[in-house]
Amino acid sequence: MADTACHVLHAPLQRGLTLVLGLMTTFSDIFVETPADLSLQAFAHVVFPLISIEQYEERESSHYVDDTYFRSVGSNLEVTACFTDDSDLAKYRFWLPICSEDQARLAPEAAEQFALIISGHGWRCFIPTGAWYRNGWSGEGRLYEA
Repeated sequence: MADTACHVLHAPLQRGLTLVLGLMTTFSDIFVETPADLSLQAFAHVVFPLISIEQYEERESSHYVDDTYFRSVGSNLEVTACFTDDSDLAKYRFWLPICSEDQARLAPEAAEQFALIISGHGWRCFIPTGAWYRNGWSGEGRLYEA
C-alpha cells in the first residue's frame, strides 16, 4: 500500500498547516500514559476501536522504536500508534501522531476528541503545544487526566 501524503510528510514537517499538492494537511499528537507492561500490539488493539477506527494494520519501519508501529487504513484521517521516542515525554509510553487531509475534520480537533475518549478509558493523555520535537521546548500542552 502506498504511503499517503500524511505519512510521508508527518515526520519531516511535524506540525502545523501545510499545503501539499493543493490539499491542506493538519497535524497533531497525543501522548498516552499506560502501565509499563502494556505492549504496543495490545495498546493498538484497544485504542483504535476506542476512537472508532476499525481498520488498522501493523507495519515495520526502522524509523520507529522496536521497528514496529500500527497505522489506520483507508481514511483521510491517519492515526499512527507507536512507542514514544522523546526523552522529554518519556513518562508517556505511547505516541499517537495524527494527520488529516479532511477539511471537515482537522487533526487538532480530532486529537482533542480522541484524548477525551482515551482518558475516559483510564489512560492519562497529553497534547503538546508548540514545537515539542525541538530542543528548548517549553513543555506546555493540555493534560487529560484519567
